[in-house]
Amino acid sequence: MSADHEDRSGSEAAGQACDYPWDEYGQHAYYQQEDDGEDGEVSARLSHLTGKASLGLAIASAEWLLRRFSRHPVPPLARQYLDAAWAGAVHEAYVEYVEASQFEWHGPVTGAIALAIDILNTALHDMGNDPDPSLQALWMYHLAHHVCPDPAPFDAWWEACLQRLERFHAVDVELAGYKPDLFENFPRLGSPVPREAYDPGRPYDPASNVALWDAFLRSLDPEDHPFLRSVADLEDFGELGAPPYRYTGPQRR
Repeated sequence: MSADHEDRSGSEAAGQACDYPWDEYGQHAYYQQEDDGEDGEVSARLSHLTGKASLGLAIASAEWLLRRFSRHPVPPLARQYLDAAWAGAVHEAYVEYVEASQFEWHGPVTGAIALAIDILNTALHDMGNDPDPSLQALWMYHLAHHVCPDPAPFDAWWEACLQRLERFHAVDVELAGYKPDLFENFPRLGSPVPREAYDPGRPYDPASNVALWDAFLRSLDPEDHPFLRSVADLEDFGELGAPPYRYTGPQRR
């Protein structure tokens, strides 16, 4: 897993028009929808996954959207935020809290990207107190459907990812036999799921996750990154389970 990881999923939708409705003051309608019918089935399937699997799916969906918009000027800050978000998938302390309004991105392309970042910021910074990343993954699903006049490419990618996650990272699979500590607050979170798991074109073996995460974290330069906290800021933070920007194994809370 590396910061320059390449995945072409989403690029097949890059030619789609961006003429969908976009109201800066009515964005909630684009992703917060009633959980019934087909959406109820999506929500039900997400509910069986570990929290970290759903969090990764939300981040990967945002990356899919950036590739969907690849024929438009995508602000470099967006890509930098997603790298930081992947670090935050290990622990949210790695990534700074942001507000969508700070980007001043508007319109159907950059406005949608700002909204995706806002959804991820909520997912990441709720992890320590009120985690519900399956909800934010569902929101990303709705947002992708809104910005893709033909959602078939997204749906094919999403389904392939979901089937892989159900195989390896459903609660009753990954956490089978796991007995949480008495003081563990969120025993269904599971371990962080790396970027590679969300690339259906690559083989995936969870046994490689520790090495993938450690390599990814070591590849980052937090001292020269707008959204990552510095090593000095994290040195006395005792919840990482390893030195800052290293990963040695599962971390649950």
